[in-house]
Amino acid sequence: MSIAKGPLDGGQGGRLGHSNMDHWDHTEEVKAAARKRRRFKARADIVEGLIEHANEEDELGRQDLADGLS
Repeated sequence: MSIAKGPLDGGQGGRLGHSNMDHWDHTEEVKAAARKRRRFKARADIVEGLIEHANEEDELGRQDLADGLS
């Protein structure tokens, strides 16, 4: 037989009053800024990858052309 558990302190169902935390506004601003930075970084990485891919295709095309001429 186990010991019966009583109700949690604070009566918040385990959350213990998290809804009244004052720092959440600042946290939401930080999270929004981080999401924005991640989107910009992802966009820059995609553009960089596309440019690298185009440059590689150009190099391969030039090599094929040079091989065909010699």
